[in-house]
Amino acid sequence: MAKPLYRQIAETFEQKIYSGELDLEDVLPTEQALQDLYKVSRVTIRKALEQLENLGLVERIKGSGTYVKYNSAKHDAIQLKGFDENITSLGRIAGTKVIHFQLEQALPAIANQLKIEIGAPIFSIIRIRTIDDEPEILEQSYMPLSLFPDLSVKVMQSSKYYYVENQKGYQISHSKQDVKPVLATNIVAKHLNIDTNHPVLRLRSVSELKTGERFEYSIQYLRGFQYRFEYIARRGLG
Repeated sequence: MAKPLYRQIAETFEQKIYSGELDLEDVLPTEQALQDLYKVSRVTIRKALEQLENLGLVERIKGSGTYVKYNSAKHDAIQLKGFDENITSLGRIAGTKVIHFQLEQALPAIANQLKIEIGAPIFSIIRIRTIDDEPEILEQSYMPLSLFPDLSVKVMQSSKYYYVENQKGYQISHSKQDVKPVLATNIVAKHLNIDTNHPVLRLRSVSELKTGERFEYSIQYLRGFQYRFEYIARRGLG
C-alpha cells in the first residue's frame, strides 16, 4: 500500500534535513511553492509540514515562513571533543555498540601509526556509534595494552576520552586527522544501514598524550546523515 502523499513529502524533507542539505535556520519554500512543486493541495502540504513540526525538525512562524529547527551534530576539527560530548551537548542521545574487542599483536602498519614495536600487544576494537538509536559511525580503533591494561568492553561502551582522562589520569594533547570521501564496502554498508557504494567519509586519526605517547589509531566511517564537520579557517598568524 502506497504511503499518503503528505508522508512522502515529509520524508523527502526529513532526508534533506538529516543529510545536511537543509541546515539549521534554513527556510523551506512557501506553501504555494510546495503545492506547485508537488502538484498537491494546500491541505496535503500543511499535513506534511505539521508532521515535520511534530518531529521537531521545523518551526513554522506565522507571517514569516517555515524554518529548519533540527541541528545536526558537528565534528569540531579544531576543538578536540569526544563523540558523546558532541552529541549530548545538543540534547541528543549518543549510543555505542561494541561488535569486536580482541587482544592482538600489532601488524607493521598499526605499529608504525602507534610508534610501538611490531608484534606489541594492542587492543583491536570495532564500535558502532549511534545518534538517537540510528547508526552514524563505524569505528575501528587500536590501543596499546601497555597504556591500558584494564581496558574492557564495558569501558568502550561509554566515553573513551572520559576513561583515558578521568579513569587513567592521562592528559590528552591532540589528534592528527585526515578525511577522505570513499564508497561504502559491503561491511561498512551493513553496519551503517546504507547501500553498498553509498558515499561516506573516512576519518583516520592518531591521538597523542601530552607525554608524546600515541594512545590510539582509529579509522572511522561516517554516514553523514546526522553528523557533519565544522572547520574554522583563520587568515595569518595574528
